[in-house]
Amino acid sequence: MSDAASSRLVLLTGATGFVGTHAAHHLIRQGYRVRCLVRPTSDRSRLPESIELAEGHLLNYGSLQKAVKGCWGVMHVGGVVRVKEVRDFYRINRDGTSNIVRAAREAGAERFLLCSSQAASGPSTPDRRRRADDPSEPVTEYGKSKLAGEEALKSAAGEMWWCIVRPPAVYGPWDTAFLTLALWIKRGIKLRLGDGRMPFAIIHVVDLARAMQMALEASQPSGATWFATDSADHTMRELTGYFEHEIGRRAISLTIPLWAAPVVASSVDMVAKLSGTIPFLGRQKLAEFIQPAWTCDDEPFRKATGFSEMYDLASGIADTVEWYFQNGWL
Repeated sequence: MSDAASSRLVLLTGATGFVGTHAAHHLIRQGYRVRCLVRPTSDRSRLPESIELAEGHLLNYGSLQKAVKGCWGVMHVGGVVRVKEVRDFYRINRDGTSNIVRAAREAGAERFLLCSSQAASGPSTPDRRRRADDPSEPVTEYGKSKLAGEEALKSAAGEMWWCIVRPPAVYGPWDTAFLTLALWIKRGIKLRLGDGRMPFAIIHVVDLARAMQMALEASQPSGATWFATDSADHTMRELTGYFEHEIGRRAISLTIPLWAAPVVASSVDMVAKLSGTIPFLGRQKLAEFIQPAWTCDDEPFRKATGFSEMYDLASGIADTVEWYFQNGWL
């Protein structure tokens, strides 16, 4: 623990979510004082006991003013990934970001980190990783809303130091998205869209928490946008292979051909609309899965901060599956 860290109060948004929970624990371990913005109905059971709580919402500006008071920095992880109505992406990911940036600037916070998404930048090509300074080409409303959040930060930050971290797919303990894949494999089936060879980037959630903390402390000038990954490119064939090994089950491939995927996605959207639920694999998500590649270049981030991953994909899946078993999720 450094003396500097122990004197710094960081406001963390999205703290009760998957990534935010890990960020809260990591910041505490690093010696920071942490205040978490939480809604009155949020489950706080996974948060460290030593954190402060500030009840509020990204669309309630008065609550944000109170939450950010006296903070050295803000780590903005809060946002939505799935919604019933498209406008909710923009209300939270764009307007909510604008609100917390303005509140932080007015309160005199020194630093602001936005956890955005690779979806804001758009896909890559199989032979070239996307770079942070490439023109952004998001293919979903989620990605467009995250890009709008980035633009809101740039517009509202003023003289406050800021940076953006764009993580790719994130996995690890407490994650429910990859749990679905693990549960199917345990049943003996591995679902696959297309041939499973699309290259993509990924990062373990513990490494993402470390990356965000290192970015918040970076000595670089204000205004950087960085990718953070485990440094390698992967495929679904590789990913499911590691899950099979750790679960101890050889699964049969159930492949959805790309030509049939739009029909499946439309059906999922229709069922979700009729039932009032949020689809997991609808047309928006499909737009990401059918891209040629989702790789990105994180070398600038490594050079700027000294970051290196603790988990490669093999050890990360082993850690995740072990946690699933220990906690009764598998």
